[in-house]
Amino acid sequence: MKCEGKAKVEVITPDDGYNYFFGYYDLQPYDKDSKRHLVHRTDFVDRLQTENDEVEIGYISLADKTFHKLATSRAWNFQQGTLLQWFDEERIVYNDFRDGKYCTVIKSVEGAEERVICMPLAHLSADRKWGLSINFNRVFDFRPGYGYCNLKDEFYGVNAPENDGIFLVDIEKNTAKLIIDYKQLKELFPEQPFCDMKLVVNHITFNPSASRFLFLLRNFPEEGKIWGTMLITADRDGGNIKKLTNYEVNSHYHWKNDREIIIYSGLPKWGIYFIDDETGAREMLDDELCNADDIHCIYSPDRKCFIGDGYPDGENYRHIFLYDFVTAQSCELLKIYSHPVCTTDIRCDLHNRFNESGNLVSFDSYHTEKRSVCQFSFDREALLK
Repeated sequence: MKCEGKAKVEVITPDDGYNYFFGYYDLQPYDKDSKRHLVHRTDFVDRLQTENDEVEIGYISLADKTFHKLATSRAWNFQQGTLLQWFDEERIVYNDFRDGKYCTVIKSVEGAEERVICMPLAHLSADRKWGLSINFNRVFDFRPGYGYCNLKDEFYGVNAPENDGIFLVDIEKNTAKLIIDYKQLKELFPEQPFCDMKLVVNHITFNPSASRFLFLLRNFPEEGKIWGTMLITADRDGGNIKKLTNYEVNSHYHWKNDREIIIYSGLPKWGIYFIDDETGAREMLDDELCNADDIHCIYSPDRKCFIGDGYPDGENYRHIFLYDFVTAQSCELLKIYSHPVCTTDIRCDLHNRFNESGNLVSFDSYHTEKRSVCQFSFDREALLK
């Protein structure tokens, strides 16, 4: 069996010779009524993308599992795609490369109408008023599976440039402002030897109200060594910068509300932690199953549980786990075969994600011999039995 477990899985993408995937675990692929699911489509998955490769963007009509093409993009990767998501019920938003520079496109799903935003977004606020942008060329040099390859980093040889960092984008005004720069971060957090290495901002997200945001500050490691990750939060305008951890092992995270965060970390023991942004308090989850693997952890919309998918085990199977806060129980939902890849950055992570109502979960998979998008019905109480 290449896919087994408590959840009943269905493949929602067509068997038409193409490869389909959505992208990251903390973005919303479903429309409000869960009738359409956004996807990327490509004809290759065996190498990294190049500056000349386009990815198709569209949605799957879940009633008949047909693909509807909406656009193409040249700013993408295999882990996060174009950071595609719904802008509202009638428009999608994604990153692109046009006229020699990166941008964000807000496009109608019914016609040709579109609006181009001045910078590529790494995250979009829930109210659609604000965006956060980072240097995707620098991210590509750090981890090709998460950056864009079209241009050489302007600050390639600079460890902590003062003209690069985190930009706040005003969506309505279509303006961007550098609010935190790398030189500032180096001076604020002079932890040796990390601060003297080349720095990069990786995963960055607003809290639900967009009053603050969280980001991972990492160093380019010396050959054969692992990077360190500092967990940092700041107000939307870049003020009130707060360090939640030193340069340690910090991985996937998700906001529970405006001040509480769930994260897979090594503080100091590997596992799931809950961190309070306001007080800095941290607590480790007492659950052996969920602590056993670095998972893409994400809360259910009602916050009664979280799910998380991990990396391949010794037999190349990936797992999706469920932890229930109501009963303090955990279980394995799925065990899915994952084809080995020649380079880490083209791997097919499951990236499990809920629809808005919390009764469906979709994920990307390679167990069908092609990249495909799958889903299963989610009933917390039934799955725990």
